Amino acid sequence: MSAPSPRQVIAVGLGLLVAAGALAEPGRFYERKGEGWFWYRDPKPVLPAEPVDPAPAAEPPAPPVASVPEATPVSVAAPPPPLSAAWMREHLDRYRDRAIDEPTPENVAAYFYLQRIVLDKSSKFASVAQRVVQGDPFLDEITQRPTATFGANLANKTAGEARDALLRRIGQLAAVWFFYRSDCPYCEAQAPLLDLMASRYGFTVLAVSLDGKALPSGFFPRFRPDSGQARALGVRSTPALFLVRPEGPAFAPVAQGVLSLAQLQERFVLAAVTAGWVSEAEVSPTRAVTADTRGALLVPPDELPDDPTALVARLRELIHE
Repeated sequence: MSAPSPRQVIAVGLGLLVAAGALAEPGRFYERKGEGWFWYRDPKPVLPAEPVDPAPAAEPPAPPVASVPEATPVSVAAPPPPLSAAWMREHLDRYRDRAIDEPTPENVAAYFYLQRIVLDKSSKFASVAQRVVQGDPFLDEITQRPTATFGANLANKTAGEARDALLRRIGQLAAVWFFYRSDCPYCEAQAPLLDLMASRYGFTVLAVSLDGKALPSGFFPRFRPDSGQARALGVRSTPALFLVRPEGPAFAPVAQGVLSLAQLQERFVLAAVTAGWVSEAEVSPTRAVTADTRGALLVPPDELPDDPTALVARLRELIHE
């Protein structure tokens, strides 16, 4: 038998080392021969850690409970004194309706007694009111305009004379443009009154025909056909009247419609004062009132006292202002 080669010796030595290691660890190889040469063992499953319940969150503090204020007692207005004006407004109709629906002697008597008290209060108020008004020129309507027939007629006569004088002055300042149509019955009715205004107060009347024809009555035969003036002045109906002045403002509308003589007089004055051709001081004597202080009360003051005596004094101051 030949001696083993070095390669064989190394192989045998390695095998003995492997076997020795296997014998040194019981159960590593021979004891687990059932696993075979190509064995593989799954690693032990790693179980997930049991979930730990989180610590309960601290509950938020409860909001403070608002204290409910105690209900403020509602003040009940005291009833009006018996038989006062306020008491009568609340109860008189009720007593009247009861007397009508149930006309017993007691119900009817109750209503008539209450009505008697109301009439007595009214008579007393009227008596005191007459004395108060008579002693205060700012409250007495006679100061504004006479109430006696002859006094009222005198006021009207005086105002009429002042109006006529003012109209004659306006007649020297302005002329009248009279727009008409030959088939307009109102224009026919307006023409003689307008001719009277011209002759009485000196107005020059320029008649402007919208259809190019003369009036059937023959008034204002020297008319002119309209050449755009009516449209420029906004004429919509006839008869139409305008005061015309060479200086500005050149036109003052009077009316677009038929007017009586008194209305013509009043509107001519109003048109002139509106246009600024005459002053309010010149117009004031044409009104049939001797004084007018009530306009001072049209602008209310900032405040007024509640005391009756102080209130009257303050109102008198406002009138004087």
